[in-house]
Amino acid sequence: MRKTFRQYFRPTSEELNKLWEGALFSFDASVLLNIYGYSSDTRDDLVGLIERHCERICLPHQFGLEYARNRSSVIVKQISNYLKVEKELETIKSVSIAPKREHPFLSARGLRAYKLVQSELERSRKSLESLLGSDPYSEKLLTLFDTRVGNPPSEEELANQHKRAEERYKAQVPPGYSDLKTKPVPDAYGDCIGWHQLMEIAKTKQKDIIFVIDDFKEDWWQIERERTVGPRPELLAEFIQVTAQSIYMYTSESFLRAANNFLAVQIREDVIEEVSLRLESQRRTQRSVDIKPERAITKDEDKSSSHFKPIEPLKPEYLPKSEAKGEWGGK
Repeated sequence: MRKTFRQYFRPTSEELNKLWEGALFSFDASVLLNIYGYSSDTRDDLVGLIERHCERICLPHQFGLEYARNRSSVIVKQISNYLKVEKELETIKSVSIAPKREHPFLSARGLRAYKLVQSELERSRKSLESLLGSDPYSEKLLTLFDTRVGNPPSEEELANQHKRAEERYKAQVPPGYSDLKTKPVPDAYGDCIGWHQLMEIAKTKQKDIIFVIDDFKEDWWQIERERTVGPRPELLAEFIQVTAQSIYMYTSESFLRAANNFLAVQIREDVIEEVSLRLESQRRTQRSVDIKPERAITKDEDKSSSHFKPIEPLKPEYLPKSEAKGEWGGK
């Protein structure tokens, strides 16, 4: 029974061990871009982990393209965060602290500490600004993924991919349709394109995939009353159907925690905590756009658990042409 309904359940310990022993590691652009939102120590640890297992990494062309396109804007956003805080602290100092007319007063020691905070913020901002000209993290990632990124689609292939994404989004077939709320077409089709490229990698290389993604919207994850249960079952089922391989999805935080167990690495808890705090902020922001009103559960629905409702095989028009006439596959 577990094999029939495997998309609804977390893999067993045996299945996870097998997955981590031989699967390829792939990353959404959100994971690679988040590197620039972490402290330098955390950034070094994450890139170092990817480097230590570079023989097992792969990257769909679409997710690599989104990383390359958005890297500079993500860095500039972090720089803007520093500038905002620096300006606010300078205003507080000049307006409320420097004048000696009334409270609050800072001792000379306190004022020196205040200036040290300002100096540290300035140094960190300048360090980020330098990445716009010379980015060792980008250079490292470009080198690591150099021969492990998928081929770009031709113009004809891209047009077909856009058409397929449009049809899937109209039918609310994941992933990617939530991006229509915040992105213009065809940019909103990126997740769908990347997903199919990821399946093509798994099928061609005949390898399972561990997919790390920091996109928290409901077209990637099964969300029940604001709680993330796991990957969308439809995605797990489609992956098996198309590739005859397995996939499991992690956020950066859960990937690091799992890596400590399965890869015999030592990721510090303070690193994982920093990643967790950033992802929780992103989760709240994305969910605020993604939330839709809950409908009432009928008595008939309440009598039987929806977790045991089989997923219908995807309609042929939503599958790659080579799979449209195929049968359900899997290991």
